Amino acid sequence: MFHPVKEPKHYAGDGEVSCMRALRSMLYNIGLPGIQIYWWGCAFKYLWRWPSKNGVQDVDKCIQCLKYLKDELEGK
Repeated sequence: MFHPVKEPKHYAGDGEVSCMRALRSMLYNIGLPGIQIYWWGCAFKYLWRWPSKNGVQDVDKCIQCLKYLKDELEGK
């Protein structure tokens, strides 16, 4: 059912919407600079998986990605 590389359980979602599917929809054709899309996507990924993978560590990673995104938005 799950594949540890192609379809890890912590990204599966409800069986209808996976993290990858939600991420694709969220980032589709939005016209932002690549680095902003990258940090936004990373933050989303960590926030999605925190309950089923690394708990607080994933929340911390999400926060760090958001800080990097904020720095990009502020031109730092």
